[in-house]
Amino acid sequence: MERSFGIGWRQVFASMVVMSCSGMIAPTYGIIAVHLGKEFGSTRMVLMLAITVMSIATGILSPIVGSLMDRSSLRRIMAIGVFSMIGGFVALSFVTSFTAVLVVYGLCMAATQAMAGPISGTVLLTRWFEKRRGLALGIAVSGIGAGGMIFPLVIQGLFDQFAWREALRVLALILACVTVPALAFIINRPEDRGLHADGAEAPRAAAGGAGAPAALSARDIVSDPAFWLLALVVTVVLAGMMGSVTNIVPMARDLGIDANAAAVVVSLYAGMAFLAKLGFGALADRINPRVLMLGALGSFAAGMAALAMAATGFGGYGLILLGAAMVGLGGVIVPLQSFVAPRIFGAGVVGKAVGLLGLVSLIGLLLTPPIFGFVFDRTGSYSPIFWAFSVLAVGAMLVVPKIRLHPRDIVPATSHGPADAEPVTAP
Repeated sequence: MERSFGIGWRQVFASMVVMSCSGMIAPTYGIIAVHLGKEFGSTRMVLMLAITVMSIATGILSPIVGSLMDRSSLRRIMAIGVFSMIGGFVALSFVTSFTAVLVVYGLCMAATQAMAGPISGTVLLTRWFEKRRGLALGIAVSGIGAGGMIFPLVIQGLFDQFAWREALRVLALILACVTVPALAFIINRPEDRGLHADGAEAPRAAAGGAGAPAALSARDIVSDPAFWLLALVVTVVLAGMMGSVTNIVPMARDLGIDANAAAVVVSLYAGMAFLAKLGFGALADRINPRVLMLGALGSFAAGMAALAMAATGFGGYGLILLGAAMVGLGGVIVPLQSFVAPRIFGAGVVGKAVGLLGLVSLIGLLLTPPIFGFVFDRTGSYSPIFWAFSVLAVGAMLVVPKIRLHPRDIVPATSHGPADAEPVTAP
């Protein structure tokens, strides 16, 4: 019989709060970039280099930090990430050149993404939950969508009331008030409180579950074909989302939409991502993850096609909203990655595995924001790049059935069930 597990659910909601703040950095950059462009006279492509620099640094840090999370104090690592974000927005308010902006995003914001983003939540909740891991991850990662839904309106409101530098300092204060109390609830492992995952009286394996696969090295992980197939699916969606969300506000302004209405587009995008992740939490423990992957890719592809048409002036503001909403639904890929990684590689190396996936995704993340800007600078429209990602997503759907959902040295007892069923050790 399971004991009261309120302390476990507090880890979920603390993670959700932290990720709501760390996850809003990229979605809100388009709003901040408008003011940076006016201040420094930078082109769209140059403005988007801040996200590229942040992505490069995050990709380099992620495997290192992920490996540390598997064996070090997760709470301490998350705290470093949170204070890097707070300090980063304060530093951003004092920049005197766009080079300084790149330094802030490459150091402070990248540290936040690596240390207080989805990897930390994945590692924490993989320790605290087994049977209800999908629900826990879905709720926690929905914080990214919640933050992306709320903070664009908050930041635009601050810009309406203050000069942009003062507005960023107020934002840093708000972030400190939200995140520091949440950190106080983080507990590294259930064993630190005399508990086991899900509040069980004994570890699942000790209770008669299947034996855990051996811990894998980085080489073992990257030599697994399932790693690269999963990385392909994740990278297509995340790269496209990064490129679109950082350019959608400038695109909307170019089409004659005012600043507040453009901020609503970002909030809708994030709001749908929030709902998608909550929906993932409700469904992940019940249906095959491949179905959710196909749904995420299909929604993302349709949303990109809608934005491609809207970028030409067709459909107006309504089509932009529809496209942003459907792309946002594709955000379910974030908790999906965290959910299937421990199934493929084992819970003991989930930080390392997700960190390595982040490093691979870096290729797409560092290229797409400036490519979006470059396409606009050369053609005067974002339409071609939106169409390109729509086609890529359709192609990625073809590899989903080939992704294995259990460790290589374990075979499923049956092909039925949400995740290829309970594994058994191969003879």
